[in-house]
Amino acid sequence: MNNVFNYQSAEAPDPIRIVQAIGGEKEGGGLVVDPGFDAPESTAVGKYDTLRYAVIKAYRLVAAVGASDTTIKIAKGSGIVVGEFLGYGKLAVACTAIDQTNTDYDTITVTMGVVIAAGEVLYQAKAASASAAVPIYAPAFLTKNLTSSGVGDVPMALFSIGSVRKETACIGVDIAGMLATIKLV
Repeated sequence: MNNVFNYQSAEAPDPIRIVQAIGGEKEGGGLVVDPGFDAPESTAVGKYDTLRYAVIKAYRLVAAVGASDTTIKIAKGSGIVVGEFLGYGKLAVACTAIDQTNTDYDTITVTMGVVIAAGEVLYQAKAASASAAVPIYAPAFLTKNLTSSGVGDVPMALFSIGSVRKETACIGVDIAGMLATIKLV
């Protein structure tokens, strides 16, 4: 007897990013501009124009950064492109090159000039600055669902009060600090 059997391992589950969205949900949600990449739930958005919100990209470090390092390693899926500004605290620098050949992370050519621990999350800044960096948009809400690329503007549930898991959420302490009712747990 010949039994045909193909084993397929289960897909890895999506990480838990939102622990509890207590409230503060924007009534009727909001229209989020196509981010150009798949932005996971718990991604910060800010006002893009009078009707729409835009994603503030997050760049999670997979390795610590030294003050003299000229490259950093960030988690795959951030949507980073050459010319964007990466912010940490009040410092922001431009991305000058991206190496995506590694399957586990992207190597970004930047010189941060400061020491940053692995696991920290940098934000998409408006411009380069040594002491006055701000996010590309003022953070207003977090997304409750995946914002897919290539489908145009997406109606989305947005919230501003809740708890998100610091190890997996798509925001860091800088953005969480600007959303006073969002707690990293």
